Amino acid sequence: MPRIVIAGAGVAGLEALAALRSHLGTAAEIELLDGTTELVERQWSVLVPFGGPAPRRFDLFRIARDHGARLRPDQLGAVEPDRGRLRTVRGDVLGYDALLVAVGARHDVAIPGALTFSGPRDAGAFSRLLDELRAGRVRRVVFAVPSGVAWSLPLYELALMTADELRRSGVEGAELAFVTPEREPLEAFGAAVAEQVRGLLDARGIEVETGTAAVRIGARGLELGNGDARAADAVVALPRLRGPWVGGLPHDDDGFLVVDEHGAVTGAPAVWAAGDGTSFPIKQGGLAAQQADAAAAAIAARFGAAVDPAPFRPALRALLTEGGGTRYLAQPGVEAGAATASGPWPPSKVLSKHLARHLATTLPEEAAGAKDAPAVDVGELLLTLAARHAQAGDRALALRCLDAADQLLGGLPEPSAQRRGRLRRELVEARSALARARRDVAPT
Repeated sequence: MPRIVIAGAGVAGLEALAALRSHLGTAAEIELLDGTTELVERQWSVLVPFGGPAPRRFDLFRIARDHGARLRPDQLGAVEPDRGRLRTVRGDVLGYDALLVAVGARHDVAIPGALTFSGPRDAGAFSRLLDELRAGRVRRVVFAVPSGVAWSLPLYELALMTADELRRSGVEGAELAFVTPEREPLEAFGAAVAEQVRGLLDARGIEVETGTAAVRIGARGLELGNGDARAADAVVALPRLRGPWVGGLPHDDDGFLVVDEHGAVTGAPAVWAAGDGTSFPIKQGGLAAQQADAAAAAIAARFGAAVDPAPFRPALRALLTEGGGTRYLAQPGVEAGAATASGPWPPSKVLSKHLARHLATTLPEEAAGAKDAPAVDVGELLLTLAARHAQAGDRALALRCLDAADQLLGGLPEPSAQRRGRLRRELVEARSALARARRDVAPT
């Protein structure tokens, strides 16, 4: 019986677990490796500062047991892919026939001095900021999307709900602004959604500045990449994500795992990866689940399951939560609109084929997974993101966007291919210059 280890019990890891059991039945031994014992629905943490319920928590021991797996409360330390084994942080050595790495990414402060909202742990700090706004001690707040962030939706939710909260509280004179390097608000979802979201911001008096990223908080206030500055008593930003830097596994310059369209880690036999720890540049729970489905199918097929492994072809959909309700957003080619009384599709913030069935308490039959996400190609979006990140000077992220677009599109348009070649040369030159500088200052 093959032994499969899943490192990481977030959305990607648990979706992979459910998918593997669906494909393999009991014909595999599965061990789940994670340092926590609960799954937290962190996607809903934006509601907490506004009086919403705390994110739901799910017992990982129970989820593992329900899927015939064992949970080991530990973390992945390093991998020896040529020997088919791994070492945990606590020092245990585990063998495997297949390893799926779903450990996520590391959160880093993108704008020093800003309130970085990463999830549940930052809800208290944001609640205190709301108190300061209500008391009039803070008057100007800027919500700033840093460069290098491809998934900005949570910050839009915070800005919209902040405006609604101030209106309900009768606060007058407060100024809210939104700064983003996107050409249009939530450009990932196309022109129609961007126009809708801009309308939501305008209706609340939130000033929007697109096409520029916040850089730092300085003497002039929030300094922008175009040289301008905005006065701000407080700045709210999203974190910049870094790779997990898994020892023993090949990774790119930022520590992200490079995978093929079936999730196989390049240069590491019998190792797959899914989720935020991979080099796919758009970090979103629904996409992580879709990556996990592709990897699980490939693993199951390797062990003889009657499944035709489909490559990862992302369908980008999401729910936007604001004071007026919950709006269903979809990428071009998929219908978008407001949630209905019977419940939106997807029924949670994470579009997942298998996991949603397990975590949901009451879902309509259709919402429980009776239909799959439409296969919407995000290749063109990645080309747009690559151009934007290259212009902002983030060559590594621009390269990740181009490599992902190449995989999805089956080849790059000539201008994009030339840009990728130029970016790679510039990165090689930058690394060489850094190495020379280090040699020059090294003690003799």
